[in-house]
Amino acid sequence: MKVTILGSGTAVPSLERNSSGVLIQEAGINTLVDFGYGTLKQLLHLGITYHDIDRVFFTHNHPDHMCDLIPFLFGARCKHSARKRDLEIVAGPGFQNFFNQLMSAFGKWLVSTEYPVRITEVDEGSKKFGSHQVTFKKVRHIEMSRGYRFENSAGKSVALSGDTDYCQGMIELGREADLMILECATNEEEKLPGHLVPSLAGKLAKEADCKTLCLTHFFPPCDLDVIRETVSALYNGELLLAHDLMQFEL
Repeated sequence: MKVTILGSGTAVPSLERNSSGVLIQEAGINTLVDFGYGTLKQLLHLGITYHDIDRVFFTHNHPDHMCDLIPFLFGARCKHSARKRDLEIVAGPGFQNFFNQLMSAFGKWLVSTEYPVRITEVDEGSKKFGSHQVTFKKVRHIEMSRGYRFENSAGKSVALSGDTDYCQGMIELGREADLMILECATNEEEKLPGHLVPSLAGKLAKEADCKTLCLTHFFPPCDLDVIRETVSALYNGELLLAHDLMQFEL
């Protein structure tokens, strides 16, 4: 399983950090988790186009996590290079209605011409998607928000939070995971509701007992040295601070 951080930033535009997106590759299948603006260009750096994405999981529908779905659907209609393979979108309750409204707002310009789009809404549980067993749980951000854990046949696992505050659901998803990708939006003094700060990220990772923790979703300005120091005082596993196009082989 190869995992690539496509975007380690937030809604605030940055030359260094793209908005949220993670690519999971296994057995020839390309799975996206979130699709923040700029993700399509990041994929091109990896030689991946809109033809090559098999499935998209959304943690929630805030713009910095889903905006590039719009140019994806628009570009995939191009008559000279139209996408033809099926697309499945997986997200929490309410996404189908949101998607319908998106289609209505843009009219025919996002409607697929040569491939079906299927929306699968999930609440809490576990289901097989391709070569992965995917577990999904509510996390603490908005009502739609879901975190995910992907596990392959060899038992290797990655857990992803999307946006979340400290919560039991994310601890369970990250339990002894080989890799947990966890948001850490701000420094302690700038805590935002529905987001983690370093002390809470460290506490969550410690309780989950994940093998490797990768922190991401940094609002500027974030003091990365302070984040590392604060988290390391609580969590004893391998700690990494994400940068765009960082890759993991599990």
